[in-house]
Amino acid sequence: MAMDGKGNNHKAAGRPDGGQFDKKAGQGTDDDLEEAVAPEIPAWDRIRDTDDSREALLELARAMSSWDGSCDWVDATEPEELMSGLGFDPAAAMALVDAVGDDYYPTLEFVRFDDAGMLESVDESDLEDQAADEADDIRQYVEDAPEVREELDADTLQGVRDGDPKALLEAAREGNRWDGAFDWADATDDIESLSGVYGSGRYDAQWLVDRTFYGDYEPGHDYIRFDGYGNFESIDESDLEREAWDNREEILDAVQSARDDMDFTSWTDDDVADSLAKLDVNGED
Repeated sequence: MAMDGKGNNHKAAGRPDGGQFDKKAGQGTDDDLEEAVAPEIPAWDRIRDTDDSREALLELARAMSSWDGSCDWVDATEPEELMSGLGFDPAAAMALVDAVGDDYYPTLEFVRFDDAGMLESVDESDLEDQAADEADDIRQYVEDAPEVREELDADTLQGVRDGDPKALLEAAREGNRWDGAFDWADATDDIESLSGVYGSGRYDAQWLVDRTFYGDYEPGHDYIRFDGYGNFESIDESDLEREAWDNREEILDAVQSARDDMDFTSWTDDDVADSLAKLDVNGED
């Protein structure tokens, strides 16, 4: 067997294959190359309901949501991460969200913090009633605080002496501004100034409170997501795994659709293959 100047072997002349080059060590035909095999997508009704299957289905749903927006019910974010993404100080924003309880009503005039630090909605008439209940304390305070008396006009001072609820409320508000007395009178229609939570763009403190009030939010859960109306909904990882099981047909259809739309390896990575492999399928050991 001869070797040319480039180091290639070729058959001796006079043979049927004479002059043809031999393959170098390690060389082979295209047929010898193994094609990358995409992982099998099992039928949804063959999957067994196990912890591994639920975890894998949730992983696949998150991959599909990230890829093309399908399975968007899985889009849930850790609370402080969500607040940061919306442009808020995370700790302050979550403190405000957690303060939205049963005593907050967006249709009332004012809001204040109660003794437990929860938001409480009140009307002007509610504040006047509370001022009337504390009339003796307010009169004594005004008598003992010349700085506050100086800020009240003659009609208001007379009203305080006569027990007029409007005048008593005005005196209580002035006392609260002066030294924090009668802090129950610290009610405002501006949640931003009350809470000290400032957003950016179209998201502000009032928006946060309304999303919480109209939604299904409870403190202490793993994630927050937006419901169909754009309000906050609390959810845990275990809830998402249950939803992934309930939506397993949708999830696997989304994976199949992504594979059909383009080369499987061009959009996915080993994580998707690993998730498919984790599914417990009937008929597989």
